[in-house]
Amino acid sequence: MIRIPFILLLACACAAAQRLDVSARALLAKSPRVHWGVHAVQLKTGRVLFTHNADQFFVPASNTKLFSSAFALTALGADYRFSTRVIAATGPDAQGTVSGDLILLGGGDPSLSARRYPYNRENPFLEDRLAPLRDLARQLKDRGVRSVSGRIVGDDSLYEFDPVPNGWSADDGLFEYGAPVSALTFNDNVFTLRASAAGLLIEPPVEYFSILNELGSRAGEPRKIAAERLPGSRVLRLTGNLPPAARDYFNDFAVEDPALYAAMCFRQVLVEEGIRVDGGTVARHLAPAASEPIELARRDSPPLPELLQVTDKVSQNLHAELMLRAAKQKMPLANFLTLAGIDAKDINLEDGSGMSRLNLITPKAVVRLLTFMAARGQLDIFRGFLAVGAEDGTLRNRFDKSEQAKRIRAKTGSLSHVSALGGYAESKRYGTIAFQIVANNYNAPSQEVRAAIDRIALALLQ
Repeated sequence: MIRIPFILLLACACAAAQRLDVSARALLAKSPRVHWGVHAVQLKTGRVLFTHNADQFFVPASNTKLFSSAFALTALGADYRFSTRVIAATGPDAQGTVSGDLILLGGGDPSLSARRYPYNRENPFLEDRLAPLRDLARQLKDRGVRSVSGRIVGDDSLYEFDPVPNGWSADDGLFEYGAPVSALTFNDNVFTLRASAAGLLIEPPVEYFSILNELGSRAGEPRKIAAERLPGSRVLRLTGNLPPAARDYFNDFAVEDPALYAAMCFRQVLVEEGIRVDGGTVARHLAPAASEPIELARRDSPPLPELLQVTDKVSQNLHAELMLRAAKQKMPLANFLTLAGIDAKDINLEDGSGMSRLNLITPKAVVRLLTFMAARGQLDIFRGFLAVGAEDGTLRNRFDKSEQAKRIRAKTGSLSHVSALGGYAESKRYGTIAFQIVANNYNAPSQEVRAAIDRIALALLQ
């Protein structure tokens, strides 16, 4: 056996670390007007491989989801499932009638939708967007329910009714990425609107909004479409021009009151399934003094890891917010940070998704979180939540499709003037590396900054 002197091994390691330092600093120097933060640590030894402004605060954007996901996994456990229940004051009588209201009781489940689990990159949704509500309706029919004399009540009272987290912009609530937070969430609290020469289509086909279609159809003029809705309003206005030969317009619009929307969708499904409903629909945001005691139907979510995988791979904001609220019911956030060894002075979280610009996190705190999850023996499960470089999720079209990028599992982050990447890299020399790279306060095109982040991440693989 050939024995290599320890001093020679140490010299080789130091030389490699120097090359990484030189390479990373050269990449940072190419963007001098960007406020950069980088921290990279070898998991096996805790050795800091590269650091730059690691103790300074940065707006993390969706790197916040690393915290909400780790918090949820720790507080709730890998076997946790959310439940959505259909309850009533009484069961069906001999004629199959439920007297009084039928309540769709939210349990904070982000998966009450037609989304496929586990994560399906190529075919993420079932064709029938009303499928989970249809399942509940069919359970009711199996219980003998044939009619409801009262209303359909959407109840989201499990969590305090606070649909817009602190620090979100006023116009975020128009589109899917800013969908309001509710313990009763259906179809990610959005519907899809498609406009074409043939008219308008909505999916799911439930009329929650009044849509004012003021689109023109002027040939020879550019395709230009705008959508607007006043806060609190259920009127969506489309203006602009959609020429006859132009491609269709489509967008995902957030609903104003998720509990009411879920109730309306459920009522429609009940009628379609042959259950008569005499009353209308209403939302209930405060729990009654005495809850309805009879459970008539129930839907349990997939296990928590499958939900967190979707949350992080596609960066689903609403899911992250629901994870944070569920975790807080089991454990104070401050207790989790203490458990993770993160100084409370190194972090300020106002939401779970990273949409809030009031969030502040240091790169060192991000890496400390990543090392904590590994130390708990949860590296594989936590890393499995994250997008694979150049392959899936929000990293599918990053790294110029480099094959070696598949050794990177990370969470992206993106807001105006903010880009971030945090996760794990499998280095040939150092094994698993926990890292965060974040850029704030830049005025360059976002794609240029993201490309620089990708090059720094790839440098860690050497």
